[in-house]
Amino acid sequence: MRARSLVLATMVFVVVVLAACSNQLTTPGAGHSPSAVGPIPRLYPARVAVYGDSLSQQAQPYFKRLMAAEDTSNTTYYSSHGGTALCDWLGRMRTMAKTTHFEAVMLEFSGNALTRCMAKVRYYTPAYYAKYRADTMAAIGIWVPTGAHVFLVGAPVTRKQQESVPDWDALNRQYAQIAAADPLHVTFVDAGLAVEGPGGTYTRTLPCYIGEPCTGPVVDGVRSNIVRSADGVHFCPVAEVRESCRAYAAGAFRFAAAMVHGLVTAPGPAPASPQGSAG
Repeated sequence: MRARSLVLATMVFVVVVLAACSNQLTTPGAGHSPSAVGPIPRLYPARVAVYGDSLSQQAQPYFKRLMAAEDTSNTTYYSSHGGTALCDWLGRMRTMAKTTHFEAVMLEFSGNALTRCMAKVRYYTPAYYAKYRADTMAAIGIWVPTGAHVFLVGAPVTRKQQESVPDWDALNRQYAQIAAADPLHVTFVDAGLAVEGPGGTYTRTLPCYIGEPCTGPVVDGVRSNIVRSADGVHFCPVAEVRESCRAYAAGAFRFAAAMVHGLVTAPGPAPASPQGSAG
């Protein structure tokens, strides 16, 4: 059973962070200038790398803004592109690992099998899951020796998966199993829960969070936001190319918030004290 406590924790986290960055949410490209309130403890790893597909790509502006909302000293390296699989990034990871130190590396891959490195494996077959397992272990093997903690990010159910793939979350479960086998170095973050309905079901809308732009329909008397695209896969509420969104995307924001929440709660080095920070 997929744990539902993440949803409640993320909602609390989001309400707190919205106060710091709500005026930035409606314009994904806008900068952020938090108020000067004195030194604060570091909540997130100082240097974070994110690799992923179109889901993390659409979440990128919100992820970066949420990270900066409480700690502007962190650095995020973001490398995501629609349609890619984990194996597409292994070469770049090896190169980066030789020259750049990250405290945390997030891998968000929902299971694409479109590119050459996937060797034409068929979706949802034993070969497909074996390929993703091998590539996930290869990525972990690249980053853990450098001192990074690796986060495996779970994806939400798509509309098509709910209709025709009974075992749709097998890849998420595989990620969770890999993390459970090495909790000191690897954590599973089920970010997909943040945009799902009751029982981990597909939903097009969810009730608006307090403080966020509320631009969607009223559903059963509740003001709501569209959290999934018309294609049943992505997050943009309007017709867009899959990698970007010119409108406020509540689904991308929720997904990003769940990713950031995973960074906050995972085991790792003790946060730097305010007295010890470089200012």
